[in-house]
Amino acid sequence: MSQQLKCIIIDDEQGAIDVLSGYVQKVSWLDLDNDFTDPLEALNYLSQSPVDLVFMDINMPDLNGMQLARLVRSENTDIIFCTAYPEHAVESYEVQALDYLLKPIPFERFLAAVNKAQAQLGSNESITEAPVRHQEHIFIKSGSQIHQVETRKINFIQKDGHYIVFKIDGKELLSRMTFSQLMELLPQNEFIQVHRSYVVAVNKIEIIQKQFIKIEGKEIPLGDAFKEAFFKRVNFIGN
Repeated sequence: MSQQLKCIIIDDEQGAIDVLSGYVQKVSWLDLDNDFTDPLEALNYLSQSPVDLVFMDINMPDLNGMQLARLVRSENTDIIFCTAYPEHAVESYEVQALDYLLKPIPFERFLAAVNKAQAQLGSNESITEAPVRHQEHIFIKSGSQIHQVETRKINFIQKDGHYIVFKIDGKELLSRMTFSQLMELLPQNEFIQVHRSYVVAVNKIEIIQKQFIKIEGKEIPLGDAFKEAFFKRVNFIGN
């Protein structure tokens, strides 16, 4: 019996995702874990949830497929490019892509590529299980740049209008995102929301008082709606 391969699809066109999703459903040992039209969201997802196989477009906004492949490349993750442009084929070998499929992709060509991935997984299979990795970094888009940030260096995060301000070891990084997007991005075991406009790194808290928390000398308000969950989280004991 073939071993299951967990995969994701990254393409800024939903129609292309639908085609590949249909192909994946026809292959019993492929397990579609997720799909993304935003490559940055996919990058952050992969930093938390590694997969065996990534089907990836090349021409995408903000972060193209070649750039993304260099960031997610791993000996445990194979990349199959799915694109309408043949001119990137040579470059795909530089990022050690497993295969390069030209749209429109015939199913038999898709099947040949995933069979190659299945064979490679079998040859690389290890007897021992890999340990669960702690999430050490996230990717944040600020203006036209994408920054890789170590989560241990984030002290707290503040909502400021339509922007999110990351306070990182005395520096600031401004990103345009919603608070719900922020909470999906952060590792929940390291951060907690303490106010409608603030999220803090639990291990950076210096002082806790009734109405505020102090980090780096800054008083961060502790909202009434968040107090119960907060004190349970930090195992507060006392009067």
